[in-house]
Amino acid sequence: MSTSPAILGIIQKPGVQRAVLTDVFVLSAFYLTTTFAHILSVPLYQLDPMKIIVLITVMYSNRGNALMIALSLPILSFMSTGHPVAPKFLLMAGELMIFATIMSTYKSGHWIVLFSAILVSKLGYYLLKAAVIWMGWLNQDLFATDFKSQALALIILSAVFYFLISMKNRDGKPNELKQ
Repeated sequence: MSTSPAILGIIQKPGVQRAVLTDVFVLSAFYLTTTFAHILSVPLYQLDPMKIIVLITVMYSNRGNALMIALSLPILSFMSTGHPVAPKFLLMAGELMIFATIMSTYKSGHWIVLFSAILVSKLGYYLLKAAVIWMGWLNQDLFATDFKSQALALIILSAVFYFLISMKNRDGKPNELKQ
């Protein structure tokens, strides 16, 4: 089996290596989360693992890669488990893409960026979900996840964000995401 020199040249670029390693990590974490959720019968999806995975991708890869992961996670979940239902997986992909766009645009490590990204992406999700419910394309309550679960997801996402920022900034630089 022979490998093309052009492919080897692409893979040897540092940004590509980082993106590939990030993708392998986040997709493995995604599949393990899905597996554990089914084995344990615990509604892990309420803790927003897809958003955590997208956050990791934003912090350790580039915007294009983060958007690709944000788009693909809900679709892969739908294809492998049937959850979330159609067209909800498209709404979730949109929410994750908004989140990834905001986080990768404002590359500061400040909690206001994280909070704004969560707020704007959730607002977009619920506005689109309301429209889809109103059009009769989705038969669900607008707020299917209770406030307590969403607050817990926010706390977990904030803790992951703080941990990742502290890991990236071990060299003593202030709150700034380095690529």
